[in-house]
Amino acid sequence: MKVIIVGGGFCGALVAKKLEKFKNISTTLIDKKSYFEYQPSLPKVIYKPSYISKIRKQYSTFLKNTNIIVEPITKVSKNYIETTKSKISYDILVVSTGIEYPVFLKNKKNVHILKNGYETLEISKKIKNSSHVLIVGGGVIGTEVAGEIVEKFPNKKLTIIHSKNKFLNRLPIDSSEYVLNYFIKNGVEIIFEDKVIENKKGVFITKKGREISADLCIWCAGIKYNPYFMKNFSNICFSKRNAMNVNDYLQLKGFKNIFIGGDITSIIEEKTARKSELHAKIIVNNIKNMLHKKPLVAYRTGTSPMVISLGDWRGIIIYKYVFPGLFIPGILKWLIQWWFIRNLK
Repeated sequence: MKVIIVGGGFCGALVAKKLEKFKNISTTLIDKKSYFEYQPSLPKVIYKPSYISKIRKQYSTFLKNTNIIVEPITKVSKNYIETTKSKISYDILVVSTGIEYPVFLKNKKNVHILKNGYETLEISKKIKNSSHVLIVGGGVIGTEVAGEIVEKFPNKKLTIIHSKNKFLNRLPIDSSEYVLNYFIKNGVEIIFEDKVIENKKGVFITKKGREISADLCIWCAGIKYNPYFMKNFSNICFSKRNAMNVNDYLQLKGFKNIFIGGDITSIIEEKTARKSELHAKIIVNNIKNMLHKKPLVAYRTGTSPMVISLGDWRGIIIYKYVFPGLFIPGILKWLIQWWFIRNLK
């Protein structure tokens, strides 16, 4: 059986790793880059650029029996996949290409996102010479980035603008209030229920007419689903926002030989690394079951623990209840990263 995996993030890398133990499965991983990157720890790189070495791992170091192709995808069809240089047939396809983080501004000068290590290293360079930093977005990423800046760059003026009426608006109110109080205590300027619509030479104009002069803008608002390489597939395969529709077994709607995992699915749940890991587990089990002609296993979304960091040690643990505080959230966040990277070996 030939299995091709498109995208080597949390879901794709784990599927490849777990399939290596099956001798009758030939696995190929296709990605634009040659390494796995532990994205939840990217905020740490802002203060300490050398930290990037702790969260990157070359695919070749832990995927010993997987064919690795480092090329952009151009097209996916029902039985084959095309890159800029290759055309490869498959029996089973796993799509786990993740999501994009668009900046909704025409002028993107001095505006950066935490999309990958390279972007984060650019932020690290520029923040040192910036006196005023603007963060757009108060979700999980925006909150964690702000927490790093508050702790590591206490002399920087920091402004957060968020289109909702509270931080972490999809999470319990106790977590929102804890974050709000922490930022107020540390002198952060907070603007709720407004959004940046224009960058006019470093002056950021909001929808309500505010003008914010900042040296650096870190954009942490909004996501975009962009499976451009599957545009020839039927509309039933895509949600209104262009996410990929799946059945209970994480198969693309209408296709038994295509599995979808990670952030690109249309499943209504928090887009977290943990969810991608759970998708990978289901996909591997179902590929194995297809191989042995056994019934498939259904994916059931549910509540998973979340750890949100505010610097190295302070943070919040969310699992049914909210547990804010010092040391334990920071230690747990580091242990999760360490454990995941270690298990890739």
